Amino acid sequence: MPSSLKDEYIIQFIEARYAGDDSTVYSMISDDFRYFHTPYVGLGIKTRYQDGSLLVTEIVNDSLQTKLDVGDQIQEINGKVVSENLPMITGKVGDEIRLIVTKIGDFNFREIVVPLFLVQLSQNDSTFLNDIIQYSNTWNDYQIEILDIILEKDKAAISYHWEGSKVEKGPVFHFYAMEIIYLNRKTDYIYRIDGLWSEKQFRDQFR
Repeated sequence: MPSSLKDEYIIQFIEARYAGDDSTVYSMISDDFRYFHTPYVGLGIKTRYQDGSLLVTEIVNDSLQTKLDVGDQIQEINGKVVSENLPMITGKVGDEIRLIVTKIGDFNFREIVVPLFLVQLSQNDSTFLNDIIQYSNTWNDYQIEILDIILEKDKAAISYHWEGSKVEKGPVFHFYAMEIIYLNRKTDYIYRIDGLWSEKQFRDQFR
């Protein structure tokens, strides 16, 4: 495709993605599609606050995170009792985090020390499509501003600004994203997206 058409194609994909238009997105991605999220330093788990503790709901990479399991409940983090407003865990790779947990099926409190490591979540086509629908349903309205696109043969580097609110006239939330989108040169299907680090994510580690 000529450069101008590729620009339009990438913009159409981004707009369909945040609109939750899964049929359009599905028509633009390949069967072997992978989305590699922006890497971050963390424990490699997903949690939700429940009854005064953080319930571990998912292990992102079980080859790295071996001390926690789905169903474990985190009661304290570095000596602070868990609350809904507990600050995010920050630090550098290798820093040790002290947790007080109750393991699944056990009511005894135990202390475990878990190191931080570099985590990168990846998704296939089905989980990616499911996520964009859920994300779209969260927001009452939103706006995307494409900041820049740089095309190079079979890939495009794109940066954009997203803002939205969950309720009409409610608080407005913002984020900036930088991604590399890879296209199959024969089919023009998108087969890979790489999320990139931002300066804010780098600085957040030192808070």
